[in-house]
Amino acid sequence: METNIKQKLYTIDEITKIIPMSKAGIYKVCSEGKIPTVKVGKRVFIPGWYVSSLLDGPETRSTQ
Repeated sequence: METNIKQKLYTIDEITKIIPMSKAGIYKVCSEGKIPTVKVGKRVFIPGWYVSSLLDGPETRSTQ
């Protein structure tokens, strides 16, 4: 599945519509360094290249 991500930065609210996690969960993995972030002042953004790589990456679900 190839996506066409044109946005450079995503807000946490926008990411929760793409990744099925709560805002608190997204903030947690961001603070742990598991998701790259761009901080502008107090605001946290997720880079578009990361979203593209996540959505275009290999399927990692278990078939069991």
